[in-house]
Amino acid sequence: MRKNLDAFMNKPGTKIVILTLTNSCNLQCTYCYEHNKETESMKLETALKIVEHEMTVDDGSDFVCLYYFGGEPFLEFETIKKIHSYMHSHTWSKGWFGFSTTNGTLVHGEIQDWLRENASSMEVYVSLDGSREMHNRNRSGSFDQIDVEFFRDEYPFAKMTVTEATLPNLAAGVISLHEMGFEVSANLGYGIKWTEECPEILAEQLQCLIEYYLEHPDIKPATILNLAIMDMEPGSQTPKRFCGVGPYMKSYDVDGQAYPCHAFAPLCIGKDLAEEAKKLDFSCPLDPKNLDEKCQNCPVVGVCPTCYGINFGACGNVYHINDDHCRMMKVQFLANALFKYEQYQRGMLTLSPEEEYRLLRNIKAVQELAD
Repeated sequence: MRKNLDAFMNKPGTKIVILTLTNSCNLQCTYCYEHNKETESMKLETALKIVEHEMTVDDGSDFVCLYYFGGEPFLEFETIKKIHSYMHSHTWSKGWFGFSTTNGTLVHGEIQDWLRENASSMEVYVSLDGSREMHNRNRSGSFDQIDVEFFRDEYPFAKMTVTEATLPNLAAGVISLHEMGFEVSANLGYGIKWTEECPEILAEQLQCLIEYYLEHPDIKPATILNLAIMDMEPGSQTPKRFCGVGPYMKSYDVDGQAYPCHAFAPLCIGKDLAEEAKKLDFSCPLDPKNLDEKCQNCPVVGVCPTCYGINFGACGNVYHINDDHCRMMKVQFLANALFKYEQYQRGMLTLSPEEEYRLLRNIKAVQELAD
């Protein structure tokens, strides 16, 4: 099954509008970056004013991806239904599509029926952190509260976060999700402290995954082994930002206040820093001088997974990347480069001569980074 959202997200002129419908959640996950949960929820009137504005404003966008966000967004299922109905009841000059990420514990009965009825305009991604044991360790023992079969049948796209506690079982966890029938989006948790032993453990786990995917070429590799090696621009004087934060992304808090993305909202970084975040300007090209010294000449800087909001919340600097995270990412990029090279050597990649040159050039740059 192909994710509709991917096609929409990659269209020029697409804007991402994030509605934080609630600050509440019914779980207490170990790695959650939302440190300021309260019982506040967005009023329906506020949400409708926001979507009407975003669907009609002349800002250069022609398509809106509407992200129902939380906390746990399905705590506000009635609001989601009414917003979605409002979207369908109007003829807009812009296209639109809705999506959400959920812990899955509330998606039963009526909610499942509604999602099936709205499959043409809505997608949902469930957080599953590997095997039952791994998931329960990270996510409040919630595995058996999730209708895994529903998500496998309707939305077989699992979001897996790796923590220090589950890192030794990373490969087994990803493989278990594949065996359940899921495509896997796996990432290292942001804002997590990694011990000195973690890079070696990560390298071992990624090597196990590489061997698995080489033996099962029909399975789409998890995102942890699908970094954008081809998009690297070693030596570029104007590196790209990793994520889409900028003029075509806007996040609204429960009170209707707008922020660059949800990671800059009070829910994540507190009210004082969130106010400072409103002054950030992501409309201009990234100035390499604003990067950490360790990043300024790094060949992977434009494609290196980082969260600018979490960086800002941790130290007040969007581009400061924790040294622990940097060490882990070097291991991940080296594993990705080795995987791509193996696929290339085995004829598993179909490349033009230009693409072949870019791939080999970028693999060499990653290997030099690891040295």
